[in-house]
Amino acid sequence: MVFIWPWALILLLLVPGLVWLYLRGLRPPAESGVLHPDAALLARASRPAQSGLHLPAGLYLLALVAAIVALARPTLPVLQADPRAAVVLTVDISRSMQATDILPSRFEAARAALRTFIRELPEGLQVALVTFSRDAQLVVPLTTDRGRLLEAVDFLDLNLGTAIGDAILESIAALPPLSERAEALDPKSLATIILLTDGRSLAGVDPVEAAREAARLQIRVHAIGIGRTSDGPVPGLPEQYALAAQFDEETLKEIARVGDGQYFFVDSAGKLKEAYRTLTRQMQWRIRRDEATAYLALLAGALLLLSLGVAQLRRQVV
Repeated sequence: MVFIWPWALILLLLVPGLVWLYLRGLRPPAESGVLHPDAALLARASRPAQSGLHLPAGLYLLALVAAIVALARPTLPVLQADPRAAVVLTVDISRSMQATDILPSRFEAARAALRTFIRELPEGLQVALVTFSRDAQLVVPLTTDRGRLLEAVDFLDLNLGTAIGDAILESIAALPPLSERAEALDPKSLATIILLTDGRSLAGVDPVEAAREAARLQIRVHAIGIGRTSDGPVPGLPEQYALAAQFDEETLKEIARVGDGQYFFVDSAGKLKEAYRTLTRQMQWRIRRDEATAYLALLAGALLLLSLGVAQLRRQVV
């Protein structure tokens, strides 16, 4: 914790003195003595209950400490994205995504994972959404508006075809040009494509060639393959979709290799969310310091009220 006014912490030196005064005041010296026929009984009757005896004073002391720390204006580190960084979420919306081998379906699992990913992204990161089936479309250009992205994910719909190469090129066009990132130590860290697909490219530009173009422009490409790579019927899909529903794993691995990214094979909704979380941790972070004075002041007020409340409950009226 870093303080804007650290000199205010010198007031904490008052705390030991207050503790000493409190303890000293618990047993004031008797000014006179009297005789009583049963001194032991009188002593027991006058002795205060020990349970929680010092609780109000302790809470009051904690309130004082919190108030002094708040006066020093503490700051806490907050992670945020480099404002120059941008990510394109490139999502397959081909009809094969309605397969139910991943519950409730590949499509619904992908949407749920995208929502989680968008919510957990570092503050300030620019994000775009590209979808593809027989062609690719920029659905949401780069924005920091998470609500707009989440709304777009809710309205996604399925279509025919799978054009992975076209989707990568569309994603490249959505990112800032290399000229705006050239001065960074690692231009690739400021431009990322996260490709999610459950099929193989059936139209458009060759996906590996598109990935090479991304690499030439210093753009990192991650690839996520969802579903299955094996032959056989696919739950929830007509037989004619069987081939389209088996993604080309070797191509996706090559896309990630050429694009200096990672490849993830996921066959469950949980693995898909974890893949996106792994990529979240790799975002370009930086530390911003936010002042936490208000939180400490609120804590001090709450402790003071609690101290007064406990003292009132313990009050004995004779």
